Amino acid sequence: MNEETPLSPEHEQIEKKLSEAFHLMCDGFPEPMQLCHKTHRIVAVNPAAEKYGRVPGANCARNCPSLKAGLCRRLLMTQKNRTTWFHLPAEGERRASTAYWIQIDGYPDYYLHFGVGITIDYEANPTED
Repeated sequence: MNEETPLSPEHEQIEKKLSEAFHLMCDGFPEPMQLCHKTHRIVAVNPAAEKYGRVPGANCARNCPSLKAGLCRRLLMTQKNRTTWFHLPAEGERRASTAYWIQIDGYPDYYLHFGVGITIDYEANPTED
């Protein structure tokens, strides 16, 4: 299944169900989060990801700073069948951030991808006022 292949009715139902659950749990998270298919197709995004320029249907691997740096851990997550992450320490103008890839239990073709420190500077703002 790639970006051009239409989804089967079964996959449409699965993605509808996963998207509804994603929005219930992730829309209030202040950092960008996305629900993705194993092909890197973005299925759903939270409002913070929308502000960051992420949109459903796009390929999450395109224009991704972590991919350019060779840090995408989607394949490793699948191989190890567990959550993976990558911490990028602060360097120069770049602040520290940590990206996560979390497989959806019962739906091995889908995963959550998000980062902490992407849009919020936790050193400057260690707590929400």
